[in-house]
Amino acid sequence: MKRKQLALALAVIGIGAHAPFALADNAGELDRVEVTGSNIKRSIKQEKALPVSIIRTEEMTKQGFTTVEQVVNSLASNQSSTVGASSVQSVSGGAAYASLRGLGSQYTLVLLDGRRVASQAISGIATDLNAIPLAAIERIEVLRDGASAIYGTDAIGGVINFITKKRVDGLTIGGEALSTQHRGGNSGSVNLLGGVGDLSQDGWNVYGALSYQKTQRITTPERSFAYKNLTADNLSPAVYPANFIYKGNVYNPAAPKCQPPYAQALDANSCGEMSTLFMDLTPEVEQMTALAKGSKRIGDHELSLQYLGARNISTTHISPTPLAKIATLVPGDKYYPTTLPDGTKTDGSKVILNARSVPLGPRTTKSTSDTQRLAFNAEGLLGGWDYRGGAVYSENKTTINYKDGYANETLIRQAFKDGTINPFGDSAPGAWDSVRLFGDGWIAKYTTALADFKASKELFSLPAGMVAGAFGAEMRHEKLDSQIQALASNAIGSGIANSQSTSGQRNVSALYAEAEIPVLKGLELQIASRFDHYNDFGNSFNPKVAFKYQPAAEVLFRGSASKGFRAPSLYDVFQPDATTYTADKFNDPVRCPGGTPANGGNKAQDCNQQFMVQQGGNRHLNPEKASSLTFGIVIEPTKSLTASADFWWTMVQNTIGVLDPGAIFADPAKYADRFVRNADGSLDYVKTPTENLGNLSAAGVDLSLAYRFPKTAAGNFGVNLDGTYTSKYVQQLERGGAYYSPLGGWYQNILVPTLRWKHSLAFSWSKANWSAQLVQNYSSGYTDMNPNDEAHNVKSYSNWNLSGTYLWNKKLTVTAGVKNLFDQEPPFSNQTKTFQFGYDPVLADSIGRAYFLKASYKL
Repeated sequence: MKRKQLALALAVIGIGAHAPFALADNAGELDRVEVTGSNIKRSIKQEKALPVSIIRTEEMTKQGFTTVEQVVNSLASNQSSTVGASSVQSVSGGAAYASLRGLGSQYTLVLLDGRRVASQAISGIATDLNAIPLAAIERIEVLRDGASAIYGTDAIGGVINFITKKRVDGLTIGGEALSTQHRGGNSGSVNLLGGVGDLSQDGWNVYGALSYQKTQRITTPERSFAYKNLTADNLSPAVYPANFIYKGNVYNPAAPKCQPPYAQALDANSCGEMSTLFMDLTPEVEQMTALAKGSKRIGDHELSLQYLGARNISTTHISPTPLAKIATLVPGDKYYPTTLPDGTKTDGSKVILNARSVPLGPRTTKSTSDTQRLAFNAEGLLGGWDYRGGAVYSENKTTINYKDGYANETLIRQAFKDGTINPFGDSAPGAWDSVRLFGDGWIAKYTTALADFKASKELFSLPAGMVAGAFGAEMRHEKLDSQIQALASNAIGSGIANSQSTSGQRNVSALYAEAEIPVLKGLELQIASRFDHYNDFGNSFNPKVAFKYQPAAEVLFRGSASKGFRAPSLYDVFQPDATTYTADKFNDPVRCPGGTPANGGNKAQDCNQQFMVQQGGNRHLNPEKASSLTFGIVIEPTKSLTASADFWWTMVQNTIGVLDPGAIFADPAKYADRFVRNADGSLDYVKTPTENLGNLSAAGVDLSLAYRFPKTAAGNFGVNLDGTYTSKYVQQLERGGAYYSPLGGWYQNILVPTLRWKHSLAFSWSKANWSAQLVQNYSSGYTDMNPNDEAHNVKSYSNWNLSGTYLWNKKLTVTAGVKNLFDQEPPFSNQTKTFQFGYDPVLADSIGRAYFLKASYKL
């Protein structure tokens, strides 16, 4: 009964619509609790209002979610720009990140039991959600306002705190199978959770959790929406059999027949490769996680030691390697073309090959991300103070392996030149295998070691109540070691062929304090401050002030104002330089101005091409500074209805990022120093380093509603709505420059869209041992990348997940359901930022309707 009262109390004061499900059956009687957003432990009756959503993972898995990434992406307040599917078009190591408010993953702090997990080593700016084992997570607490004063200077956008199970008794075996209606994307998982000992009676508990999951890839030919809108504009001039450039014109011996469907006629004399057909829409993913925790109570103290191990293997397939300008043939070379497709003889002028390594097959990359974390924690009562302290060592090691399909640049250039490989037809057996490249190309490791201690208590009495305070300190060491392997220098089309190894480290120390002050009856203030010292970027002081005002039991007002500071991440500073192709096609502003060849340029090389860009870290970056405001109201006019609205504003100065190539090509005079050219004047690559771009400003409102219908003979019914409306999102592309807005649509082809509205709407029912839920996850539409196109608006995206659950004898739980009940396809988009075509893989799911069966049995 006491636990139910706690859950109801949290709902009343507006902790979040999910709260009644989050804490309703926590084991044990707690006298004092700690919720994300404060370092102060308080008695149940003194729980304060915070803009925190508390999500019970058990409820989320009933939607068919099997990974932390899927759960986080369903949150209305989250708009991630890096998801698992992003690994298809970028060297991300298969990472998936959280991004509250859509501000960027670098501003969302991810915690496990209140402490950090090492950043993913390849992408390097945030914790990979795949490192969190969903099977061992009891609940997720999402703090939606800035928390730099409490958790760290980089918690500008908010905090997502994953809370593991405090104790486990007995052994539970579970598993799930998901079958898609369309081909590809099937998945299966098994998990084991077991523990012994009772903390309250025996004074100790030890438990462990193991889980394994594998998900099939989805290829482009397996989803019609990903290829039905392909046209000649999608053809690449890097093709097999090869095109050759002769006197500024393009020819192919196979033209105009070519080799459809992959190679098709560009015109009567040349061919193009429909490279999109080789692409994966989603990668093949294999995940293994292990978590073990031992806890011991000694009087008023509790000690625990926890180990986490997680392995995420993401395997992607993209088109065979494009071999643009790979070799020059002259008379006397074995495969020098003596005639053109129409029979005209060549006159001995040199020809340049634009080929593709189709005989080697698609480029297959295997990314293995291993996360390990060892955490010691001690907490309890000491001299009347609630204390918590501990030490954590966490590391992520990510390896990029060229599994298949890659070509050795040195060997293939020579093979074309000496005639070992025929660029226009069949070669001798083993010829292509002789130039094949495979092995580890990039091995990166990121480590975080920290120690912290904090204590809190009620300090003294005021007329309106007790003043509570908290004090703490933290020390942290972070290190990045990024090693580019020797073979990567010859891996054409890998994205890191010209990269160099790099490393860096930093020390951070912090002191922080917090107080909660009852000013008047119903009015309380929270004051917090944090002082951080970075050995490489100096000092930072971040204050926060928040209030709660409850003039009546049915209404509560809350608000906060805070400052934030984000030092450039080690990845921002030390990221190795890497050269890769642009996703978009551009015209060389010198050799093909306006799409017309000039100044020695030719159409095949200089017009409507994917050019190379060089990316990398920057040791001359300035820190980012931020300001955040929130104001909210929570009402509960009846015991059955709770609603809240929280308005938020965030400003970030000196944002760190990469200038999109589209902005550079759009103003070549302004960015003339970004263009690096070869000796013959052709464009070699464009420089797009990490840099300070300017300011970012965003605002919006979070809405939440929970209604519990009166009990009926047919069972208990309820409805929950969580939504986020973004009313402002503007940013500068350079310091002092104009502000541009991607809110509700693309800004040209430079800034990715920020959704105006996103919500989760859940209908629930329960009776005795039965329960069911119907959940809608909705994202609003937006203006497409090319608004001049006929389909210039991307339609809204909505999918419904339906499931039913039966609990037998408190031991066996069975859930059956349908994901994407109405089989809604991703809305069409003409975006060209990803290798996937016809839709946006970041904002929409390519799986379609899928059926799942989930079961667990407690022995």
